[in-house]
Amino acid sequence: MDFSHYSDEPVVVAAALVNTYDVAADEEHLATPDDVAAFIGDHLGDWDEVTVATTERDLHETRALRSRLRQVFEAADPAEAAAILNGILGDVAASPRVSVHGDAAPHLHFEPEDAHPARWLGAITAMGLSVALIEGGFDRFGMCASTTCDDVFVDTSKNRSRRHCSDTCTTRESVAAYRKRQRHAG
Repeated sequence: MDFSHYSDEPVVVAAALVNTYDVAADEEHLATPDDVAAFIGDHLGDWDEVTVATTERDLHETRALRSRLRQVFEAADPAEAAAILNGILGDVAASPRVSVHGDAAPHLHFEPEDAHPARWLGAITAMGLSVALIEGGFDRFGMCASTTCDDVFVDTSKNRSRRHCSDTCTTRESVAAYRKRQRHAG
């Protein structure tokens, strides 16, 4: 499912940002400002004008944003998810801008007035998740059903049947279920 030119990539970035902290293993993947810069560098996509010089402040703000984005996936209903997203968009002062770059047709970007990395991430991820919520529905937001993983994802399957964050978790759970059946059958 392609939510739109604008939100497809930001939805992926939002889930990836949330998953930079492995809740199940208590592992932090954003330990330094350089980790934030590397994350942004890996996810620039159409936003190649963004500067990625990061500070300790950016690290703390990005971690705080990550926690708020996780709350969207953990929300009890669409109204709670919308309230969290509206809060993020307000805090980062996301403004729509018509962008034309490369061979792309004119399209919207939602960006803050300043170039702080956490605000930029907040603007694009919250706007992407907002479009996904509006166009795809709240039931598209998921948390991995694996017993050993708490990663988040946005379900883009046609029949809304995704249960795991990755093929790795799907396979791990299938193998575990198979082995359990084998133990009980024997």
